Amino acid sequence: MTPFTPVLLLLALGLAGSSESETQKGLDLGARLEQLQDTLQQVFVGLPLGITFSQLNKLCSTIVDLGLVQTKIIPEMSRMSFLLRTDECQNVSIPLTEAEKLWEAPGFYQDRPTVIFITGWRTSITDSNSGPAAKAYNCRNDTNFVLLDAADFIDTLYSWSALNTEAIGAYVAEALLKLDRSYVIQKVHLVGHSLGAQIAGSAGRNFKKLSGGATLARVTGLDPANPCFYDGNNLGGVRSGDAEFVDIIHTNPGVLGTPKVVGDADFYVEGLFAFKSGCGASVSCSHDRAVKYYSETVYRTNTNNFLGKSCGRYADLWDGRNCNDTRAVMGYGASARDQGFFYVDANDEEPFGTNANPEAYTASNSQCGAC
Repeated sequence: MTPFTPVLLLLALGLAGSSESETQKGLDLGARLEQLQDTLQQVFVGLPLGITFSQLNKLCSTIVDLGLVQTKIIPEMSRMSFLLRTDECQNVSIPLTEAEKLWEAPGFYQDRPTVIFITGWRTSITDSNSGPAAKAYNCRNDTNFVLLDAADFIDTLYSWSALNTEAIGAYVAEALLKLDRSYVIQKVHLVGHSLGAQIAGSAGRNFKKLSGGATLARVTGLDPANPCFYDGNNLGGVRSGDAEFVDIIHTNPGVLGTPKVVGDADFYVEGLFAFKSGCGASVSCSHDRAVKYYSETVYRTNTNNFLGKSCGRYADLWDGRNCNDTRAVMGYGASARDQGFFYVDANDEEPFGTNANPEAYTASNSQCGAC
């Protein structure tokens, strides 16, 4: 326990504790956790950002484990949907409770693999967060692209949203069980950003549990959310075992994204530094880069744009100089043969991948896949 931890816990209890009159007004402790973040940022003025968020993460995990935060908005399966993006750029909404209708939906091809993209906190299916991925898959024209619409339950206060990830993932697993099981096991790929990555991991775990041991082929986590996850007992987060192959792209480690090695293959773009080239000191820019990097690799000409160097020690991820140039592919073309953690170089603008071929590169603003 760091010397700051007792102070943090006292602050937490002071802000989280409510009087009888407050309780009668229905004030949820989760709201105080949001207020606490502003207070802690003042407490940690002058400390590196990573240390500040490390303490916030441990504090949030402790509060969750102690049961001091209760979800105010309970997830309801009936209010969540799969949104199929067709080749003609039409959106077909299928309620999770009627997921079997996806199989016969216009624009869904049973001979294609399916990717289910899950957005993060305070992003919705209409945000640019998922737009680059949708466009890239549409350009490929060989994959069913489906978005999870669960914005009502991950567009709330962060602490409530974090607590909802396990339940939302379980509902996704239930929905997948309504489809052809052999198809789901072989051809469904879950991709999630931030809190969406934690939902994807939960979906994989719950699918295995509900199906009696069947395992999804792949779960990809794009800078999985850090605050409240991994340091406690109740919010474990996406991890190895959630699918046959779990690959992770880290772009804001230690701040909004977890710094921990959690998958079968963990790719640290520009190492353990929290800010990516071209983002300046913007936390959100670095966090969102995971989506841009992954989306870049979905285009057929860009699959090998990012190549990782295998590192023997976690500390080697800082600069990658002592890592071996194994040329492990990061992103769409990642292989289950590549296990461990990898250092990946990146450019500050497109093409972000340093292994991109300028003559063949497909830019995100190209007409391919555009709607």
